[in-house]
Amino acid sequence: MKQVITLFLSFLTLSVAMASTMEDALKFLSSDQLKGRRAGSTENQASTDYLAQKFQDLGLKPLGQNHFQEFTIFTRMVKNGANHLVINGVSANFEPISFSLSDDIIDAPLVFAGFGISIPANDPKLTYDDYSNVDVKNKVVIVLTGDPGIGNTGSLFRDPAYLNYQSVNYKLTNAAAHGARGVILVQDPMSIIDLNNESAPYFNDQEGGGARFQVVAGMSTNKFLKTLNVDTLSLQKKIAATQVPTSFEVPLQKVNLSVHLKKETGRVSNVLGVLPGTDPQLKNDVIVLGAHFDHLGLGGQSSMEPDRTPKIHNGADDNASGTSLVLALAEKLSKTPQKRTIIFALFNAEEEGLLGSQQFVANWPSFETEYGQLYAMLNFDMVGRFDKKVSLMGTATAFEWSDILSTQTRAPSLPYETTKLAVGSSDHYSFIQAKVPALFFTTGAHPDYHRASDDFEKIDFKAMAKIFDHAVGLTTVVANDAVITFDPGSLQGEDPGRNRGYGAHLGCVPMFGQPDDVIGVTCTRASVGSPAEAAGIIDGDIVIQVGDVEIKNIYDLVFALKYYRAGDEVELVWKRGTQIMRKLIKLTTKTPNKELSEKMGGHEHSCHMPPIL
Repeated sequence: MKQVITLFLSFLTLSVAMASTMEDALKFLSSDQLKGRRAGSTENQASTDYLAQKFQDLGLKPLGQNHFQEFTIFTRMVKNGANHLVINGVSANFEPISFSLSDDIIDAPLVFAGFGISIPANDPKLTYDDYSNVDVKNKVVIVLTGDPGIGNTGSLFRDPAYLNYQSVNYKLTNAAAHGARGVILVQDPMSIIDLNNESAPYFNDQEGGGARFQVVAGMSTNKFLKTLNVDTLSLQKKIAATQVPTSFEVPLQKVNLSVHLKKETGRVSNVLGVLPGTDPQLKNDVIVLGAHFDHLGLGGQSSMEPDRTPKIHNGADDNASGTSLVLALAEKLSKTPQKRTIIFALFNAEEEGLLGSQQFVANWPSFETEYGQLYAMLNFDMVGRFDKKVSLMGTATAFEWSDILSTQTRAPSLPYETTKLAVGSSDHYSFIQAKVPALFFTTGAHPDYHRASDDFEKIDFKAMAKIFDHAVGLTTVVANDAVITFDPGSLQGEDPGRNRGYGAHLGCVPMFGQPDDVIGVTCTRASVGSPAEAAGIIDGDIVIQVGDVEIKNIYDLVFALKYYRAGDEVELVWKRGTQIMRKLIKLTTKTPNKELSEKMGGHEHSCHMPPIL
């Protein structure tokens, strides 16, 4: 162990030499000319080329034929035919919702369905169902954004447990579950400062990730609905005051609603550089040093900007900081190869759902013969905004992490806080799912997170240099003689905060990038101790029904787990190959990990992933 400590200390004075590498790369990646590096954009490709050139200049080997690992992602939805709303011959101000079903609805009746919310009948606190007294089968429903808690501070809807009922995903799924063919979504009028100057709806072509719901859906305006004698402001005020639904069929209305959209995809690349190990045996253990380099482009649905107006989100901290730190590590370590092989992995499309790191892990078996096993992973995501501490998460993923970390000397001015679990909102999660020990470095969330104000000028390079020192020291230990063994027990407490707001827990870990022609939700595995595990769910099983709810996509599964409550016994139906399997299960709940949430400053770092459902 003394030799390990000495090896670590020998690297502690090198951060100044690497500072220019980090600063120059971070400045370029977060510049306005790259327009936020959104995956699939021209500017993202420019970032990819820049990073690949850096690896080539350092003499790193490519993993395959070059430094790029290509894969396909959803890029946008495009209008592909008629998209309109006409009621009684009058055309509305209308834009389709990008995850709408493409179809035509002719002369359908119209129903005002309030907020489009149905609280399960067995909810212990709240009774409310906008669909309880109306028949909406084969009709078009008007649904307001928000919930009945708007305008009523005493409403039970103010409880965070009911927050999910505000989501558009839920509202569309619930409408389809009640038999509606179409949805006209309008902004709740009480949240609009001046109804006379209500903003026109706009088409967000990147929303929804290419998913399709089972209803034809779009946005219109309160002003248009008022011409149909649907006074949404008066109706909302009544619901807010009484906390009772006010749904009704709008008389003498014939709705013609058409939405036609086409999904477009694009090719993007991870950027990978290999530093071969020097030891004949240990070189077959591969250490991955990773960071994602994509960001939000002009904002979109993941932006935290209040008005969602398109503007450049430079993503200096998220995650030009981690990317530039990995580049500096590559520059330093390329001069001193280690016993184990190191892959410097700059992942793309993390903001779309960890797609780049999932692609890397899923394709690793094709490289095992040449390079060996994935041994450990260090992930750097948002490491540029130091405030009191650096969080180092995931120590429970290997039996030896705590002992290894306890041997290291760190700058007193840069306190670290370790956490056994690691939130599943960055690329380390893809490795943990593959049972690869992983640690997650982050300085945490801040007010500029996913905003246009996350800029270069706010980066703390002195703190980044110290994180760099620590990362070099840790890597030299891990990439030489340290023994690291994955602890399967770490999966039992995984992703602890992600069931907040859901009525029940199944334990299906969903596949990302599921093919469009798959009906249902593909589980990559069942989480430990979950109802799905008890039922026998394994990798590749496709959930197609929970209780009475047919599951066609992940949003149906979210809906089912909101519809049912913990403790309910339901039949779970899934496909395994051509076989249909059934099992009666009891749904459970999952207690949020308060400690982990507090250590993240009340943030889960990102909304890149849906929950373990």
